[in-house]
Amino acid sequence: MSAPLRFDARAVLFVAGALALVFTTGLGAGLLLERYDSGVGFSQEADRIAEVLELAPGKSVGDIRAGSGRWTVDMARRVGAEGQAFATAGPAPAHLLMATVAASGLDNVTVITRTPGDAPRLPLSCCDAVLLRRVYSDLERERPGFLQNLRRVTKPGALVAVIEFHPDAPTGPPRDTLP
Repeated sequence: MSAPLRFDARAVLFVAGALALVFTTGLGAGLLLERYDSGVGFSQEADRIAEVLELAPGKSVGDIRAGSGRWTVDMARRVGAEGQAFATAGPAPAHLLMATVAASGLDNVTVITRTPGDAPRLPLSCCDAVLLRRVYSDLERERPGFLQNLRRVTKPGALVAVIEFHPDAPTGPPRDTLP
């Protein structure tokens, strides 16, 4: 028969302390990112996105993999009632996107939940501008087909913004490593 397992009290305390440190650090980083994204980060980035995409009343804009829909609602407000915003669901569940759009009270937003394949899932020739925020790196496998199909959903001269991170966000690469 084997001997019972014995634990050194100092080793147990060390492992417990290390686990607590890792957990606390991860929780702290998550809270920092959430606070940044919902506060200053959102308003500054939303203004910059609107500027880059030249959003104005009457324009049409697509938000690919719109997440919770916060960016979609902001862009829909900027293009006004005479404009149109299209949002494709993902990576967050579609019901979160739909709830955000419904709570906004806007009626110029179309939510597209699912289509098969590597298409951007937007109507053909629908958009003057398209936003891909924090999704492009997730499209590694389907990127070639996706980019070809992106041409089909944009109007001639359309603008596309691809944003993977904000340089000042707590989770981005160090600022001195950026071009």
